[in-house]
Amino acid sequence: MRINEHGDGTLLVTYDSTGLTTLMLAAAGVFLAVAGYDVMIGARGTERIVGLLGASATCGLVALVFLERAWFEFAPRPQVVTWRRRWALQQRSGSIPFSSIVSVLVERPLGDDGTPSRRITMRIASGEVVPITVGYRPDADGAVLQIASRIRALLGHEVETTHLSNVKALIAAGRTMDAIRVLREEEGLSLTDAKRRVDEIAR
Repeated sequence: MRINEHGDGTLLVTYDSTGLTTLMLAAAGVFLAVAGYDVMIGARGTERIVGLLGASATCGLVALVFLERAWFEFAPRPQVVTWRRRWALQQRSGSIPFSSIVSVLVERPLGDDGTPSRRITMRIASGEVVPITVGYRPDADGAVLQIASRIRALLGHEVETTHLSNVKALIAAGRTMDAIRVLREEEGLSLTDAKRRVDEIAR
């Protein structure tokens, strides 16, 4: 994920996984070519050919699932986020006024205790959640956290208020696991402490 700032204060957040997709498609092509060669010489047996075809199909499927391109422009003048995203075979786009963005959150999947994987999501006043990337990305250096902080600063959100108000909204909607996930990421709590904190807020 990359962030660029223009002279007028516009932030451009982009993500492009086509490199990984190309690599997986190349691997699928190699497996397919080897399977074709084995069919031509006919001396290697059907088990190997089936295995190669399966490997090729798996690589092709992984390439499709991991194909993601995201483009989010945060323009301070009209105070609008314009975005478009392609994930696998789906394409979505839209625009969101700054005033409609209730919170900008960094999410981390439950059970992710090694190198952190993160994604940034925006919660809209209508209740919709718009992720900047659909998948979670490895973030050992904390770059995703810094991008989220820069977006919050541009939108005029306070970090503490933003995540606590979202946690309360998630609890009220019955989404306790999501509330625990947000607390773990934003406050660095253990799973037990985050659960305890959610119970306290729920009361």
